[in-house]
Amino acid sequence: MDWSGIDMPALERELAALRREFHRYPESGWTEFRTTARIIEELEQLGLDVRYGQAIHVPQQRYGLPSAEKLEDCWQRAHAETKRHDLLETMRGGYTGCLAVIEGEQSGPTVAIRVDIDCNEVEEDRDAAHRPAAEGFRSEHTGCMHACGHDAHIALGIGVAKLLCAQRHLLRGRVLLLFQPAEEGLRGAASFAAAGHLQDCDRLFGLHVGLMDTPVGTVAASCRGFLASSKFDVTFHGVAAHAALAPEQGRNALAAAATAALQLLDIPARADGLCRVNVGTLHAGSGRNVIPAKAVMQVETRGATTEINAFAEAEAARICEAAAKQYGCTCETVFMGSAGTAVCDAPLVEQVLRILPAVEGVETVLPEVELAIGEDITTLMAAVQAHGGQATELVVGMPLPTPHHNGSFDVDERVLGIGARCLAALALHAR
Repeated sequence: MDWSGIDMPALERELAALRREFHRYPESGWTEFRTTARIIEELEQLGLDVRYGQAIHVPQQRYGLPSAEKLEDCWQRAHAETKRHDLLETMRGGYTGCLAVIEGEQSGPTVAIRVDIDCNEVEEDRDAAHRPAAEGFRSEHTGCMHACGHDAHIALGIGVAKLLCAQRHLLRGRVLLLFQPAEEGLRGAASFAAAGHLQDCDRLFGLHVGLMDTPVGTVAASCRGFLASSKFDVTFHGVAAHAALAPEQGRNALAAAATAALQLLDIPARADGLCRVNVGTLHAGSGRNVIPAKAVMQVETRGATTEINAFAEAEAARICEAAAKQYGCTCETVFMGSAGTAVCDAPLVEQVLRILPAVEGVETVLPEVELAIGEDITTLMAAVQAHGGQATELVVGMPLPTPHHNGSFDVDERVLGIGARCLAALALHAR
C-alpha cells in the first residue's frame, strides 16, 4: 500500500501519545465517558460524521450495567477530567462508545471496523520496571487498568480514521468505525448489533494486539476457537441471626454460596469439547458473629460450542438452586453478558492473506491463530453473517513478558502503526 504523502513516523508518534493518554485514564465497561469524549474530539477534527449517546444504543440490551451509583461516580470523574461536558451529557447513565462514517469518493461495499475501548478492573503495577509507571502514564484511576491492550486498539482505530481520510479519493464505498464499549464481560456488542448499525455491512474486521507471543511484525489473518460464554451474578438470600444465641433461627447464605461455588467448579469436562466454569468473586456476610443473610457470586461458563456452554449454564443454575435449598435459602440469577462461537469467513481470510504482506511493518502473516477465549465481536460477526456479509478478526502479535489481565501488562507501541495500516489497507482494498 502506497502511503506517500503521509508522514508515517509522525503519525506513529501521535498514536503512541494517544495510547498513553488512554492508558493513563482507563475506564471500565459502560463508564468510558472521558474515553469516548476524547475519541469523538479526534474524529471531529477529521470532519467525520460521529454518532454517540442514546442514538446508537438499544437501552435494554446494554448488558451488565454497573450500579447507578457507580455510573454517576464515574461520570462525575470524567466531568472533572474533560471540558467536553456537552458530549458527556449525552452519555450519562452509561451510553458510551461511538461510531463514525467515512464516505469514499467511489462506489463500493460497506466495511465495518470494530475496536473495543474499555479497561479491566485491575490495579496497575507501580514497580519502576513497569514502563507506564517509569514513564509517567500509569493509570490515574484506582482499580482500573488497560491490561488487555484496548488502549492500543483505541489509538490505532483513530489511526485508521486518519489514514482513510487522507486516502478518501481511493476509498470505494463507506467505512463504519465502531468504538465499542464494554467488551470485557461480553456486554457491549449486543447493543450495537441490536441497533442495526451492521444491517448493510458487507465486511467486518476486528483486531486484537497480543494474544500470541511473537516478534513484532507477525499478524494473523483470522482466529479460530472462539468460545461461547455466559456471565451471570448469583445472589443467595438467607436470614441473619446471632451466631451463638440463636443460630437455628438463621439461614446461612454464605454456606449456600460456598457449597455452590465448590460444586460449580466440579461441573464435569466434556468429551465433545472444552467446558469451563469459573467463580470469580464471592462476597458475603456482615460480621464474624452474624449468620450471613446475603452472598453474591460472579460466575462465568465457557464452551467450545454454544451447546456445551448451554449445558454448563444449565448445570450451574441447577447447582445454585440445590445449594440454596439445602441451607433453607433462596437464590436469584442476573444475566450480565454473553457471546457465541463464530467462524471467520474463508474467502475474506484469503483476501486478507493476499493484502497484508504488502503492508509496511508486516513481516509474517499467519492464516489463523487459536484463541480459546470468549470475545464479543462474535455477536457482531453473527449480525453481519446473518445477511450474507463476511467477517474476520486479526491478531497483531508482539512479545508478551506478562499475560493479559495482569497488573504489569504493557503494549509494544510498534503495533500501533502496523495495526492501523493493516485495517486501513483492508478497507481500501475491499471489493
